[in-house]
Amino acid sequence: MKNNPFNAQNTNPATWWLVGICLAVLASLTTSALLLLFIAVGSMLIVLLCRDQSSWSKSIKFYLLLAIAVVLIRVIFRIIFNLETAPSNPILVLPSLEISLGFGSSLRLFGAISATSLMAAITDGLRLAAIILSMGMANSLANPRKLLRQTPGALYEIATAISIAINLAPQLISSLNRVRRARKLRGESKGLRALPGLVIPVLEDTIDQSMALAASMAARGFGRRSEASSLRIGATRFTGLTATTLLALGATLLLISPQNQALDLILLLSGLSASVIYIRLSALGASRTRFVKAKWRYPDFLLIGVSVSLLILGFSGVIL
Repeated sequence: MKNNPFNAQNTNPATWWLVGICLAVLASLTTSALLLLFIAVGSMLIVLLCRDQSSWSKSIKFYLLLAIAVVLIRVIFRIIFNLETAPSNPILVLPSLEISLGFGSSLRLFGAISATSLMAAITDGLRLAAIILSMGMANSLANPRKLLRQTPGALYEIATAISIAINLAPQLISSLNRVRRARKLRGESKGLRALPGLVIPVLEDTIDQSMALAASMAARGFGRRSEASSLRIGATRFTGLTATTLLALGATLLLISPQNQALDLILLLSGLSASVIYIRLSALGASRTRFVKAKWRYPDFLLIGVSVSLLILGFSGVIL
């Protein structure tokens, strides 16, 4: 697997987050259960083919169980809270129950369910499952420490918080496996009786590892700023305020009056340009240790190109 050019060790960690975001957006746009299933299964296959031996790569099991639970809960809720009155071709007929709440219409539970209604519930569940697995794929393949090196110096506070946050779930799985293995060697109880003895050690170990990551980043210069003149500080704050105002105004006008898209796009592009200037000005005041940045190779461009192409096809309605 090390010779695989698409292996997580041979690719840029930002690639997997871009791919995951593209797949998640595509899943939120489509109404096709087949495409949602393709995104979910594809995310799992990508993890199986491209993951390395790191601890966070094992967290995909947690996301898979969460995705399955989401689909089951969505279908169960659809069966319990049935909104259909008399479907023409029911595939599941259960005794109906009406509960009067004392106000408004009665709450109707169970009853006859049609194939269309059940399929709609499955599609909604698959949509959430596809989004979860897309983000789980990115979290399982992207090295959070390598990803931290790719962020601009102006965003080190946000990058530090995000890196600790995305490292929490994989570290939680790793800590759980380590504590369970230690309890198994001691011959302690299993099942629900072992839960009180698992929660505290797992949380303690997870927090310790996350604090160790934060301390290591602080030792390498994260959180340190050099001295800056009052003129540069004022220009940086003014540029940041301008960028935020233009982006908010452009997005608001785009939602309120979509017919005048020329002005909205000009405001959004101006806001993005001001954001780039703000990042550059803020980066001048950031002082931190620099690492060798991960290079962008042809597998990165290929993965991003395929994901963006699928997203464009989704927006155009070709594959929806």
